[in-house]
Amino acid sequence: MKVDYHQRLLPVIRYLEKHYNEPLNLPEVAALANLSPYHFHRTFKAVQGETLADFIRRLRLQAAADELFKSKQPVLNIALDFGFSSSQSLAKAFQQHFGVTPTAFRDCSNYQEFSELTRNSKIGHTLRKIGNEAGESEPYTGFDSSTWSRTMETQRFEPTKLAYIRVTGPYGVGYEEPAGKLYQWAGMKGLAGNTCIFIYHDNPEITPNEKCRTDISLMVPENTEVPVGIELQDFPGGEYAVMRQQITDFSQYPKAWDDLMGKVIEMGIESDDRPCFELYHSFDPQTHHADVSFCTAIK
Repeated sequence: MKVDYHQRLLPVIRYLEKHYNEPLNLPEVAALANLSPYHFHRTFKAVQGETLADFIRRLRLQAAADELFKSKQPVLNIALDFGFSSSQSLAKAFQQHFGVTPTAFRDCSNYQEFSELTRNSKIGHTLRKIGNEAGESEPYTGFDSSTWSRTMETQRFEPTKLAYIRVTGPYGVGYEEPAGKLYQWAGMKGLAGNTCIFIYHDNPEITPNEKCRTDISLMVPENTEVPVGIELQDFPGGEYAVMRQQITDFSQYPKAWDDLMGKVIEMGIESDDRPCFELYHSFDPQTHHADVSFCTAIK
């Protein structure tokens, strides 16, 4: 059955519109959409076109702007009321988002001055009065078919055993040494040509970068023995949505994951909680160019 992710996220949007200025309980918010915290952030971004943090920040800025215009309070008071640590942090965010300073905005004495100020600034296009939000969540419009280098496919992976080395830290950092160690051992065992996957256990929007876990892994026979420093785990297999990409720059990896999740959302496919992974068909250690299948678990 096709999943309507826009409808599924509607309770979340309505909740955040009312509680944007309160501490966020991620498991409770994700549960409103019947999603796990692991998949919630990527799903939210694919549907709304902005991250959860950016969405909440935008609501706070809009409410702060409205309060500034109406109450004429000091900028510091408004900053603290809407979750900013100082007037400077509000001013920076305000300028970036609206194109004007909060002081200039506050000092408008009437709507005519406001109109003059905002005529050529971003605030004229983005600021909405509290209570006049659209009745329905806006559809996801970020999908552009020209950005897809390959068509997404569904693929079933068989269960197998993995030999792996765990790396803890920011994704994409510190992989060369453990990968070299894994492949040195694999070469001696005649396993270096086996399928290589990088499993990602954490969502960096939830987990601090220094705590994110990556398993650099090779698929190996069931009875494989490994030395100290290399571990074994079971790979459960199952159904995955897969998109194969040619990667020529490290910055393309996050975009590839966003593209894959956008396609899953567009097609209404139900996500599953098994960790996502990258399957490497080839990798050039000199240029760092890679032929990679990006794989996210589905039901």
